[in-house]
Amino acid sequence: MTRREWLSLVAFSSAVLLQASCGGDEDDEQSSRMEPSPRAGNGVEITKEPRQFTLAYLEHPYFVNPPKPSILGREVVSGWNSGNLPGAPEGATLEFVAMPRVTDEGNRFLGAASVVEFLGTTAAGGVAAADVVWLPSYAQIMDILRAKFFAPLDRWLQGDKQTPLEAFSDEVIRLVRYKGQTLGLPIAVAPGILGYDAISFQRANVAAPATEWTWSEFIEVGQRLTLDANEDGKPEQWGLSANWDFPDWLPFLLQEGGEIVDLDSGVIRLEGPTAINALTAWDEMGREYGIYPYGTEVTDADLRGYEDVVPSAMRFSRFNKHPWGYWPDYASMPQGSKKATPLLLEEVLAVPAAAAADDAYAALIPLAHWIGERRVLPAVTSGWQFLEKPDTGHFDLIFPEAMRQTALESLPHAKASQAASSSQISYHLFYQVTLPLARGEVVVEQAIDRAVIWLQSYLAE
Repeated sequence: MTRREWLSLVAFSSAVLLQASCGGDEDDEQSSRMEPSPRAGNGVEITKEPRQFTLAYLEHPYFVNPPKPSILGREVVSGWNSGNLPGAPEGATLEFVAMPRVTDEGNRFLGAASVVEFLGTTAAGGVAAADVVWLPSYAQIMDILRAKFFAPLDRWLQGDKQTPLEAFSDEVIRLVRYKGQTLGLPIAVAPGILGYDAISFQRANVAAPATEWTWSEFIEVGQRLTLDANEDGKPEQWGLSANWDFPDWLPFLLQEGGEIVDLDSGVIRLEGPTAINALTAWDEMGREYGIYPYGTEVTDADLRGYEDVVPSAMRFSRFNKHPWGYWPDYASMPQGSKKATPLLLEEVLAVPAAAAADDAYAALIPLAHWIGERRVLPAVTSGWQFLEKPDTGHFDLIFPEAMRQTALESLPHAKASQAASSSQISYHLFYQVTLPLARGEVVVEQAIDRAVIWLQSYLAE
């Protein structure tokens, strides 16, 4: 892929993301893998000659969800340079550098293009712009990692006797794997949750979502929250709206034991009875139970339920520290016979391909462990304990009690979704599957075929 083709792609993806931003043994095994683990040591030999490392970050001009990297960055640099950051190479110093922001003709911020331009400023001359790069979700992490701008880490990880990956759960590490390679270390993740409007529940005399509730209970509540006062077939409020942060039928799919695609192996998983059952369950919520817009006249705006169309009382979303304005309250995702919640990638530290990788790895590990224990939500599992008892050293984890409870309930059941972590995949699946099903243009099997064809083209890029 040429640089021009890549910049065209990221411009498209950035525009999409900007709009999107305005029981059994298997369960037991999954839960044990997601238990907080002891903090892993660094295991990187001290560099022979002290040097200065550069950590580059990118901030959105106005998004603060998650909080700005520069806020935590000051703590990172202070801790490192004062000798209080565990595992930092002795005598080495750390510099924090902001990446310049790139915008399009309409002055819209382009996250991925900003990263690409920053990496290209000096790489052409054989010099890396930074030792470690801090990638946020608005830089389209999955799409930029697979474009080969960053160095695979497996050679160093496999030779590190201190096994630094033990600080992360298996599901978290799956999110940064592509074609058999580990392309970065996660520092923040986000489980899928249910965002809802408590006032709408009160007006309908419906109890707030329970700690654990089933899909049948969810559908019953959704029907009661779908309000058509004059019974003209045009509700003033829907029970549920759709999202393109991740496919709304994904929770059904994960709870059926399936997934969309495994980018590590390059295998498409959206097929067979598992996929049919999951998409049928989603389709029935509109076609049979009528809790979200359904019919030939439905538009994408109708389905998303923003303020310029008929609002909704509930919405599936990724966990954010600052909730959506329309759905300000949080609850865990409804569950079926198997418990599973989508796990999305929020932030990653990666080493540019042009960097001096041996040295950069020595900085990457302590940074990933330290930041990954404090970020929203922590990718390092030893940081999960601070969700229950936050302290001043983990200030990013201080939530209202209800939000903390939702996070703690969701993380143990979270299953990695690389598809949901890619804004490009999520966007296209919304238009290949979710919207056509809501419009009744396709049956479930046709929607699956359309999705598979598009995923095949995506994997072939």
